Amino acid sequence: MSKSIVLFLSAAIPALISTSVVSAGETGSPLDPDLIPMVEPHKTVIVDDPSWPRFNWMSFDQDKLVSWGDHQYSVYWNADRLLTLVRRDLNTDETQVLAFPNYVLAEGLSERQQNNAHRNIVVGLSPGDGRVHLSWDHHNNDLNYTRSRPGFVTDPPAEMTLEDFEPKQPLTDGAPQNVTYPRFFNDHKENLFFFFRSGGSGRGDIALFEYDHAKGTWTMISNRLFGREGVYPDWNNSDSRNAYMHDLLFDDRGRLHITWIYRETFATWASNHDLHYAYSDDRGRTWKNNAGQQIADTRKGEQILLDSPGIRVREIPVFSWLMNQCGMTLDSQNRPHVATFHMAEPWIPDEVEHDPPAEEHHRLNYYHYWRDRAGTWHRSDPLPVPTPRRRPMIVAAPDDTIVIYFTTPDGFMAHVAGPEDGYRHWHTVRLTGPEFRVNDTTKHDRRRLREENILSFTADPRGVETGSGFAFLDFSLELLTKPEGTDRSP
Repeated sequence: MSKSIVLFLSAAIPALISTSVVSAGETGSPLDPDLIPMVEPHKTVIVDDPSWPRFNWMSFDQDKLVSWGDHQYSVYWNADRLLTLVRRDLNTDETQVLAFPNYVLAEGLSERQQNNAHRNIVVGLSPGDGRVHLSWDHHNNDLNYTRSRPGFVTDPPAEMTLEDFEPKQPLTDGAPQNVTYPRFFNDHKENLFFFFRSGGSGRGDIALFEYDHAKGTWTMISNRLFGREGVYPDWNNSDSRNAYMHDLLFDDRGRLHITWIYRETFATWASNHDLHYAYSDDRGRTWKNNAGQQIADTRKGEQILLDSPGIRVREIPVFSWLMNQCGMTLDSQNRPHVATFHMAEPWIPDEVEHDPPAEEHHRLNYYHYWRDRAGTWHRSDPLPVPTPRRRPMIVAAPDDTIVIYFTTPDGFMAHVAGPEDGYRHWHTVRLTGPEFRVNDTTKHDRRRLREENILSFTADPRGVETGSGFAFLDFSLELLTKPEGTDRSP
């Protein structure tokens, strides 16, 4: 058993400085760490140093960190490019790591593919039969999937071993391949679901599956939840696209909420456009638009289409450089909240490339979109984006305060706003110094947030040093969401 390095940080916090958020496009440095108050993690558990240095975090992970009972589980590529499962004892903070010698990142592929950050790992739990589920190493290739024996999670062994896991296996007969962006997620009754894109950017299909823990089998709900069909005049009459999802989330009544943007071509995210929303009250079989009108029945082979009525809830034109696959959360009233980034106004370059040129990145801002009880969608004023840009993640506190957290070269930061004025006033706090970073969004432990009010996520503890590591960070959401200018001491 490995001994974790556990750091309990001082509760001493300097006097807080008022830091009302300004647009990233204004003069000055709105994310200057010297002007932003700190809310430090109350616990840090370092798991591995070094790990695979190229990537271990991506915005599409959705569930990268999960917990059940006294244990927390996460996955990463270790320094030898081996799929690695880590289990943390939440009582002692000791960790065990289990590396799978047969599952090597991009084995037999080029160095370019070994550095391809699409090839990340995700983890899921099915408490009904006590299994942990793993999927890894994808960019338009056949599905990689395995699972533990029953009871691994609910009656955990003293030591994890390779014998606890079944061989790599198909998910179910007839499942599409050419897999990218796999995700596990649970409903309000802890039933497990699985999702991935089949096909390429600008022309991919969405597959959705449900796990039956009593039988230990998967059922395919749809192999084409979204249709590629339709003509989009604003992008040269594009006739093919794919939906890029934010997080897929069940609320506490069993409604499945999804938000997404469309991308018209793989060549550039300038073709991304509009915020869309739909929901399902029968676990993904039928889908309704923002007004509650049914738009698709997957049992009849129907798909959500570009021209499905009532799905576009906020217009965001092409050339707004709208980022795909950012974050979504649900608040205590089951209202969806989305965090993403884009430009305030469309900006068209002389020559269109995959990214906007660096000198134009100052035009990018974070935005908070949210749906009220009447079904109206609102948008915040622009919020600062770090340089280099990074996707945000978003969580809701029990009192519906919203936290948008993100990584910067100076460590993790968060924009925070309360519901009392409709999320109009935001302030910024620091979560760590530059010793902690990630390469993209790091997803949180949703169960610990819901049950313990702890914001727990994983990060690289080497920060500005060469290489990379892997660590758990825990924050008190109660302290993090205190009003601006108040004492955040425990």
